[in-house]
Amino acid sequence: MMQLIRITDPDDAFLKKLITLYEESFPLEERRPVEQLRRLIKSADSMHFNAVVLDGELCGLFVFWDFETFYYLEHFAIYPHLRNKKIGQQVLDYVAKNLSGLRLLEVEPAIDDEIAIRRVEYYRRNGYKVLEKEYIQPSYHKRENACPLWIMGNENSDFLPQYIGRIKDEVYRRNISE
Repeated sequence: MMQLIRITDPDDAFLKKLITLYEESFPLEERRPVEQLRRLIKSADSMHFNAVVLDGELCGLFVFWDFETFYYLEHFAIYPHLRNKKIGQQVLDYVAKNLSGLRLLEVEPAIDDEIAIRRVEYYRRNGYKVLEKEYIQPSYHKRENACPLWIMGNENSDFLPQYIGRIKDEVYRRNISE
């Protein structure tokens, strides 16, 4: 049975194991400094840092923000030796069932990079579509450059510009400067 176990303690045993996966799965410009992540896990009520557990085995991480009118899916990673075992599919099925309404996520543009193209296609097969191609992700670091990404979502919304503004304000700007 697949479970998402929310981590709220920065000293959680699962978190200690997942930090390495987090750092290996996302380039520096697409992830937070670890100390900032630990602080948010403890203090940001809308952020849900989850351990992905299947039949008692730690398989990965899934981080999302609950903004009441929509969800922002921030990070999703499965351990490399467990990929291609349908675990990621089970997580996305769980998310579709339990996070009803609009779900947004960022992806690298599917232009020249084969991995980025495969990732976009993976999300498309799971009910997501590209909603915005002109999105610039603010940096997770105060002095780093912003990163051009695409926004994908499971449905269209007339409020997409406002939702993107909220992501930028709450996920990046406010929580980086604290």
